[in-house]
Formats: sequence, C-alpha cells, structure tokens
Amino acid sequence: MPPPVRTLGVVLPTLNSMALLPGHLRDLSAWQELADQMVVVDSYSADGTWEYLNENLRHPNVSFFQQPPGLYQSWNYGIGRIETEYAYIATVGDTISREGVIHLRQHAAALDAGVLVSKPVFMATETEEAADIFWPVDDLISHLGVTAPRALSGVEVLLFTAVHLDGTLLGSSASNLYRTEVLRQFPFPTDCGKAGDAVWGLQHFAEVKWAVTPEKFSTFLRHPDTTALRDRQNWKNSARLDLVLRRAVAEALAKGTISQSVVEEYGIPGLIEAAGAWLQGKEAFDDFRARGWPWYLNPAAWVARSLRGRQRVRLMEARDAVLSRLKKESSAGS
Repeated sequence: MPPPVRTLGVVLPTLNSMALLPGHLRDLSAWQELADQMVVVDSYSADGTWEYLNENLRHPNVSFFQQPPGLYQSWNYGIGRIETEYAYIATVGDTISREGVIHLRQHAAALDAGVLVSKPVFMATETEEAADIFWPVDDLISHLGVTAPRALSGVEVLLFTAVHLDGTLLGSSASNLYRTEVLRQFPFPTDCGKAGDAVWGLQHFAEVKWAVTPEKFSTFLRHPDTTALRDRQNWKNSARLDLVLRRAVAEALAKGTISQSVVEEYGIPGLIEAAGAWLQGKEAFDDFRARGWPWYLNPAAWVARSLRGRQRVRLMEARDAVLSRLKKESSAGS
C-alpha cells in the first residue's frame, strides 16, 4: 500500500518574535491539526522566542532549526525541509482562519496551482483593524472581474506585475499557498532586500501556474520595518525591477514558456517600457520628497512630479490595451 499523501506543511520563521508569539500560537492552534508537518526556523532570537516555541508549540511532526538572520533565507531553508505537497508560511503576527486554510488547499489542488494568492485584512494591532490598502491583487481582481477562485494566464500575471512594479502581486505570503516543489525549484531570491517576493513574481510569471481567489480569510499586521541592514543594502544595490522584468521575459522566450507571437500581439515590449519610464519618474520624485527640506518648495520636484504623472497615464494606456485584447479573447472563447 502506498504511503498516505501528506498535503500541508507549515514554515514558521521567527526572529525576536516574543511580543506576538503567544497570540500567534493561539491562532495556529485553531487549525494546525490540518498540517501534516511544521518546521520552525528561528534566526537566533535573543528574547526567549526559541525557548518559548520549544516549550509551547505542540504538533506530532514538528522540527526546530536555527539559522543566521535573513528573511528569505529562512523561508528557503524551511521550504527545503518541507516534505508535503503544499507549503504555507506562517509569518508571526499574521493569521489565517481554519476555513481559509481549507479554502486554499482545496482550490490550489483543483486549479493545479503553483501559487494561490489571496488578500488579507489589514490590522493595526492584533485585535484592531487598520484602513484598507490598495494592492496589486485588488487591481487584478477588479479589472479581470474575478468572483471565484481561478487560474491566471502568464499574460495576466505579467500585466499586473508590470503595472505595479512598486508592489508585488503575491501580496502577503501568509495569505497564500505554494506548491512545495515550485519553491524548491524556484527559491526566493536573497539579494533583493525585502523585495524578494516581488522579484520572485517578476521572474516566474510564465513558468509557475498562478491562481487567485477573491476571498479574504487572513490578516496582515502593519508594523515598523525591521529589515536587517544587510537586506536594506541589498535592496539599494539591486537591479531596477523593470530590468528584472525585461530579463524575465527574455528568459521566458528562450525557455518557450511564452511565445514571441504573444509578446508581439499583446504589445509586451511597450508595456515594459512604459512601466520602466513610470518607475524611473517615481524614483526621481521620491528622491525629492526624501530630502531634508520641504520638497514642495523646490521647482524641480514639481517637474519630477508632473513627469511621473504623465508616465503613469502612459502606463495605464498600455495596461488598458492589454486588457482590451484579453477581454476580446475571453468573449470569443465563450
């Protein structure tokens, strides 16, 4: 008799998480029996996190590891020790309901998804909701009219990653479910600071099967940026995201995961060019705003702001052209 299929594994990365850990384990307890495996990856916490987890996290198949600090390094290390079909990253402070875990697991399997994306509810504290924030997945759900879980084409993923180079279509990984073999084959990049998931989405728009659900069943805790100095420096030195996207399209063409005819028919080069021009304009304006004296007293800042606005209009026109073609194909197919 073949061994039973082990479906869900959980990676729990921690770094000095003691302030939120008791509540996090309490939330986990509502559904953790659905997990076939749990892997803790602690970055040598100095506040009692490691000791608390060892004493209080109870699961029949849990493993504890310690690794040097690094957000995506910890994720990749944990994924490398997951033996289940799907992997969930249980970021401390972010929660998901039991129904959400079941929803993700069922629909990821039904859609044969490498990653199933959902959006969380934002929290100011563990118990207090915060104002909503418009994320790239909102734009996708709205413009594609997503009313139920569904698979995404490579062009759809490419479109909404290109239009939102200042964000990530993945949103919060604590709201998503990943196929373990996908993350083993394509680990999160560790040289992009805190934008590793954004770069991952750009790099793998075509070779990973993406899906999205409009349902909300998780939370995202807004907290101060605690990115390590090394990661901040990596982000500063990393390539501009439009260049990452341009390279990803070239690699997808070389691998055959997207065709030259599709690239030409949808005007992908123009879309990427418009996205790059907007990103460059945004970075120029953001630089003025970050300076020590009020940006609005500098005429050059207003010029940069105006240029950013014009480039945004150009990018939206490129987006709408791709959307128009997608809708025509959808109508023809139905």
